[in-house]
Amino acid sequence: MSKSSKPVPSFPQVFVPQLVRDKKFAPVIVPSGTGDAPVGASEKLFENVLKHYFGDAVFPQQKMLPPGHDLHYTADFLIVEPTTGLHLDVEVDEPISFATLKPTHCIGQDDYRNVCFVNANWVVVRFAEEQVSSQPERCARFIAGAIAQLTGNETYRQKLLHVEKVTPMRQWSARQASRLKKKDYRQAYLAQRKN
Repeated sequence: MSKSSKPVPSFPQVFVPQLVRDKKFAPVIVPSGTGDAPVGASEKLFENVLKHYFGDAVFPQQKMLPPGHDLHYTADFLIVEPTTGLHLDVEVDEPISFATLKPTHCIGQDDYRNVCFVNANWVVVRFAEEQVSSQPERCARFIAGAIAQLTGNETYRQKLLHVEKVTPMRQWSARQASRLKKKDYRQAYLAQRKN
């Protein structure tokens, strides 16, 4: 199979542990407190939307230490479904790091991290920052749908029936992210959100 015929991953992305598929929802590793990872440009606005629909089930910046690791990972948002204890790591992926100005969250770059969370029995849901910035309620609807499908809890989905489905976005390669940086693409969609 040639490199060009490989399907390009799209956001949103969902990674579901086998234990969760088997209706065993308890995390193997519980969060170990609030992290101090830099908060992305769109995350505070998205946090407000998540808290509006999911209430006290939302925990921003939660640390998870995988076995055999010296350093923890920090989930942008942890949502804990209250009836089952299902843990969802919700990630907001930007193409260019605000801190380093280098490409980030490129195709394949977060694979090992995803595996660490899945091995901890956390569902991983990844959105592009542009989706969260321009379609926050649609992203919330997607999360609510995942919760309903995995646990049978329709409470959140019922609150979001009036919202359209999130528009998928292709994930970027390092080369594409560099091109986006040259075009100030990230600044353009972030500026639109502020208007």
